[in-house]
Amino acid sequence: MASLISICSKRIAAISSRARISSQIGKTNFEQIQSFKFNTQCSVVSDMAPGPVPEAFENGPDRLQVDLTTPALSALLARLNIKFSDPSIMRQVLTHKSYLAARAATNERLRYLGKKVIALYVVEYYHIKYPHLPTTTIENVLRTHYDSYSLAHIGKAFGMGPLIKFKINQDEEDKTKGISKILGKSVQALVGAVYHDKGAKEAKEFIHKYLTSRDIDPTNLLPLEEPKKTLSSLLRILDKEPLVSRLLKETGRLSNRPVFIVGAFSGTVKLGEGYGSSLKMAEFRACRDAIVRYYMKELKDFKLPSDMEGVDDDSITFFPTKLHNPPTCI
Repeated sequence: MASLISICSKRIAAISSRARISSQIGKTNFEQIQSFKFNTQCSVVSDMAPGPVPEAFENGPDRLQVDLTTPALSALLARLNIKFSDPSIMRQVLTHKSYLAARAATNERLRYLGKKVIALYVVEYYHIKYPHLPTTTIENVLRTHYDSYSLAHIGKAFGMGPLIKFKINQDEEDKTKGISKILGKSVQALVGAVYHDKGAKEAKEFIHKYLTSRDIDPTNLLPLEEPKKTLSSLLRILDKEPLVSRLLKETGRLSNRPVFIVGAFSGTVKLGEGYGSSLKMAEFRACRDAIVRYYMKELKDFKLPSDMEGVDDDSITFFPTKLHNPPTCI
């Protein structure tokens, strides 16, 4: 009997011991999960999710510099096929001026440089490709290329969002819009860094690969509000015969669904053609078609001025050739 009681006591003690161990393990796992979750939230800032940034991310001393060994950054550099001469350049590209500006170099100067470099090569490209495109339209096309909100989509595709160091303005109503602007400015800084460190040739290749290769139709940016007036003015500038609208075909004039086809002519040369349920609508579309045909005349095989033989792209720079340190802006 005594032996039986002793055995039962030992089993009860063993069960209690296992219960205490399980409780400690469960508590440890829970604490580890919570710690991992918090550290993960502090280590990245999503370019899609607005809201308050954890205090540890804003002010933590271990967050002053971008970790250049993280898989995300390594993947970014490998994806873009960029190798900077100094790792601190990429650190500066990814540091916005809102983030601890008094204690870390920001991307403000590189961003300004990148914006000008983008403007140079984008204007050159569209100026040669569309020789008749109005300057106002080229300016609008340029804005779609270097505007920070437009570049935010490219930065998101690059995977730059989680790597950028910045501080969200809690007073800003639309935080998502503010974050997108910061992301776009970081792309501008990236272009500036490529130009500064790798030279004009690689910067131009980068811009043509990721910016001018986008499918942007300048047709929607042409002055087409009053096509008849615009076309008449254009013909006077080109010293051509005045605009004449001529009815080419029609059907169902006396029905409730007539169709008219009108041509816009300068002398005997047909400039454009349009259709409509009324003569006025058909004439409007004919003049619009003529304007689009003229302004959107595209050169298929062309050579950019910066591609001319005897011109060394690397010699076109704002900085001395041997300068490798990025410009800092506190």
